Amino acid sequence: MRYPVVLLIPALVIGVSLYSTATPQTVDPSEKGEALYAQWCQDCHGTSGRDFIERSWKLGSREEDIARVIREGHELLGMPAYNETLNKAEVDSLTRYVLDRAASEKRFQPAGPRFESTSDLEIRADVIVDGLETPWGMDFTSSGALLITEREGRLWHLKNGVKQAITGLPNDIVVQGQGGLLDVAFWEDPATDSSWVYLTYSRQHPENKSFSATGLVRGAWQETGDTVSLGPLETLFIATPYEKTHHHYGSRIAFGQDGMLYLTCGERGKRDIHPQTLTTRPGKVHRLHPDGTIPTDNPFANQSDAEASIWTWGHRNPQGLFVHPLTGEVWTHEHGPKGGDEINILKKGANYGWPTITFGRNYSGTIITRDTAKTGLEQPLYYWLPSIGACGLDMVHEGPWPDSWQGDLLAGSLSFEYLERLSLNADDEVIHRERLLEDIGRVRDIARNASSDIFVAIEGAGVVYQLVPLQP
Repeated sequence: MRYPVVLLIPALVIGVSLYSTATPQTVDPSEKGEALYAQWCQDCHGTSGRDFIERSWKLGSREEDIARVIREGHELLGMPAYNETLNKAEVDSLTRYVLDRAASEKRFQPAGPRFESTSDLEIRADVIVDGLETPWGMDFTSSGALLITEREGRLWHLKNGVKQAITGLPNDIVVQGQGGLLDVAFWEDPATDSSWVYLTYSRQHPENKSFSATGLVRGAWQETGDTVSLGPLETLFIATPYEKTHHHYGSRIAFGQDGMLYLTCGERGKRDIHPQTLTTRPGKVHRLHPDGTIPTDNPFANQSDAEASIWTWGHRNPQGLFVHPLTGEVWTHEHGPKGGDEINILKKGANYGWPTITFGRNYSGTIITRDTAKTGLEQPLYYWLPSIGACGLDMVHEGPWPDSWQGDLLAGSLSFEYLERLSLNADDEVIHRERLLEDIGRVRDIARNASSDIFVAIEGAGVVYQLVPLQP
C-alpha cells in the first residue's frame, strides 16, 4: 500500500501502557505490526489503530518521524519511549502498521508540522497545542507540564497530552483592547517546598469599570489526582494609577537568580505622564520579593518621592523578559512607536529614556523627539527600524541546539509574523539577524523548559509550537 505524503503522530497522545498485571511475552522481531500494536498500543489508542484515524496527527511527517516518536517518545504529550523495549525490526513493523491503518481510511486528516531551513540548521516546528484563541504567556511546572494563558481569561495545563482548564482565576479581568489575562509564572519556594502560580492581567478598578491597571496575583498550586487548581489568590502588586486606556500593560514576569520577581509594566499610553517620573508605577520594571514585599536594596527603596518597587524606569511597553542563564542579568525588549523597538539589559536604577530619547516616530509619522541619546539615559543594546512589534524573548541555551545557536536570542514579531534569531558576539552586540517561520502568525511568547526545548505561542493560529533542531 502507498503511504500518504504527509503522515503525522497525533497531538493528543495519551500514552501507551507499558505495564500489565502479567509480564508481557517477548515479541519475535518478525511478528507483524498488528500483534505489536495489540500488545503495546491498543490499551490507550484503541483497537485497530482507532486513534490514528480519528484524530489530527501533528508530530512528524515522514515514516522515519513515526519511528522516531515510537523510539524516543514525547514526555509532554504522554508518549513513553520504546527504545529499550522494541528493537529496530519491531519499531519498523509497528510504524508500517500505524501508517497503513491511517492510509486506509478517508477520515484521516493530516495536519503536518512545519519544516524550516535556516542558514545552518533544519528545524521542525511541531504543533503541541491547538484550538487556542489568543495564547499570551507560557511557563512550565516543576514536573514539566506546560501552563498557557489565553488573553480571553483562561489558563490551561498540558500534561501527558491532556489540556485541562485551571480554576481559581481572578474574577476582575478586563478583556478589552490589549488587556486580558496576560503572563504566567510557576515558582517553587525553596524554603517551604510549596509551589505557586503567578498571573498578570488587566485588573478592573473596584469602583469604576472604565479604569484598569496591570495587576499581579499568585495562588498556591493545587494538584489532586487529575484535577489542578489555584488556591485563594493573593494580590501582590497593582501598577497604579488606574487608567482609562486599554493598551500598553507590559506585564511579563521573570524570577531572577537573586530570588526576586521582576515585572514589566507599560506606560498605558500615557507617555508624557508615567515613564519619566518615579512617583507612579506604569512605564517601569519592578522588583519584588516573591511574596510581593519590597526588597530593601531596591534603588529607590529609601526615597520618599519614589515608588520603592521600581528597578528601572523610562520604559514604553516591555513585552519580552528573561534572565540570562549564565550571567543572571535581566534582559527585556519593548515596543517602540513607529520604529525603535529596543532590547535592553537592565541596570539597577537606570532610566531607559522613553520618550525623552527614542529611535522611533509617532504612528502618524510625526517626530516625537530628534534626540536618540542624552547624558544619564541608557542606550539600547539593539533597536529595530522599522519596528517588528517585538513580543516574547528568550535565549538558546544548551539542550538539543548546536554550538552555532548557543547564546542566540529569539524574539517574536507581532507586526510581520515571524520569529527572529539574533546572534551576538562576546560584547553582546547583534552581528547577525535571521527570520524564521515567516508568515506563521503573530508570535506572542517564547519559552524554554528545563531541557532547553524552545516553545513558541502563536496568536491568530491559536497554537503552540515546539521547535526541534534536526541534526545532520
